[in-house]
Amino acid sequence: MNTIGVVGAGRMGSGIAQVMAQAGYDVILFDISNETLQRALENIKRHLQRAIELGTIKKEQLRNILTKIHPTTKLKHFMTADIVFEAVIEDLDVKRKIFQELDDRCAPTTILATNTSSLSVTKIASATENPYRVIGTHFFNPPYVLKLVEVVKTQNTSDEVVGKTVKFLKDIGHSPVVVKDSPGFIVNRISRHFYLEPLRAYEIGLADIEEIDQAFKLLGLELGPFEMIDYVGLDLNYVVSKSIYERFNYEERFRPVTFQAWLVEAGLLGRKTNSGFYNYVGKDKKVQDFLKREKIKYKFSKKFLNLADTICKKILSRKDELNETQKVVLALTIAMIVNEGFYALMEDLASKDDINLAFRLVRFPAGPFEFAEQIGLRNILNFLNLAQVELMSGRYKPALLLARKSE
Repeated sequence: MNTIGVVGAGRMGSGIAQVMAQAGYDVILFDISNETLQRALENIKRHLQRAIELGTIKKEQLRNILTKIHPTTKLKHFMTADIVFEAVIEDLDVKRKIFQELDDRCAPTTILATNTSSLSVTKIASATENPYRVIGTHFFNPPYVLKLVEVVKTQNTSDEVVGKTVKFLKDIGHSPVVVKDSPGFIVNRISRHFYLEPLRAYEIGLADIEEIDQAFKLLGLELGPFEMIDYVGLDLNYVVSKSIYERFNYEERFRPVTFQAWLVEAGLLGRKTNSGFYNYVGKDKKVQDFLKREKIKYKFSKKFLNLADTICKKILSRKDELNETQKVVLALTIAMIVNEGFYALMEDLASKDDINLAFRLVRFPAGPFEFAEQIGLRNILNFLNLAQVELMSGRYKPALLLARKSE
C-alpha cells in the first residue's frame, strides 16, 4: 500500500485520513464541498496540535503529516489509490452510488472499503461489477484514538482482499477483528442494548436521565448512555438503531424509542448542536428542562429486585451507591448485552474471544462473555425470564444458547 483514498471529509472521514497520514501514507481526501475539505484540514491540524501537547507526536511531524493529505473534489484522482475508504452518511443509496463510481474509476486491484456501521456491506458491494474487492472496515470514533476496526467479509469478498486489509490495518497500528456481514456487526449490534434499555427505562418513567448516566459511570465508563448518545449524535444513533431494527425484521428487542425520533426531528442532535438530552453551555451541561419528569413507582417482585442487586454486586465494587431503579436499569442492560452476545455466537458472527476483544477495544469495561462469567449464566437466565413477566415484554426472551449453557 502506498496511496490511500478517503471518500467523505466529515468527522469519520477526516479522522481516517489523519490516521493514514500519521502512518506515513499519501492520502487523497475527497468531498463534494471545498468548504468541507478545508474544515476537515483545520480539524486535523487541531487534533495534531493536541497530540503534540499530549506528547504522542513531535512538533516537527505536524507539517509533514498535513502535506501528505491531498484534498480533491474529483473521484478520478483515486486511480492511483491502493485502497479507498468510504466514510459518507449512513445512507444505502448514497453509498451504492459512490461504490458504483469507484468501481468504474479505480484500478482493478484497488480495494474498496466501506465504513458503514449498520448497513449491509453485501448490498453496497452489489452496486459494483467487482464485489470480490469490496469489504467493510468499520472504524470507531475517533479513529486516531480507538484502535478497533471491524473487518466485514461478505460472501463475495475474496480471501486475498480480507488478508491484505487485515495486514494493512495491523501495519498502521489498529486492531482488526473479522466479522460476518450482519446487522450492526459486533459492537453496534450487541451494544445497542447499552442505549435501548436506558432509553426505555426513561420512556416508561422508571428512572431519570442523570441517575441512569451516574449508574453506568460506576462501571468505569467515562460517559453514561445518554451522554454517549449526545456525543455520537442523536441522529446517527437513531439511524443505526432503526437500521438494525429493520434488518432484524422488527425484532422487539431492537425497537427504537419514539421520543428519540422526536428529538431528532426537533434538531436536538447532541453536542454538535449544543443541545440533546443535555443542554451544553461551555463546559457545563444540564438535562433539558422539558425532559425532566416525575418517576413512576413500579412495584417489582422481591425476587426480581434481589437478582438485580446480585447482578450489580457481581460487576460493581460500589453497588451500594445505587438506588433500586438504578440497579434494575443497569442489570437489565448488562443482561441484554450478555444475551445478545449469545445470539451473535449462535449465528457464528465472530468468535467469543473476538467479541470480548471488540468491546474492550472500544473501552467497555468487559465483553459480554466476561460479564457472563462474572455474573453467572443462571443468574442472567433467571433475571431475563423474570423481566419478561415484570415488564410484560418478550424482548427479554433468553437466547437458546444462553438457556442451554446455563443448564
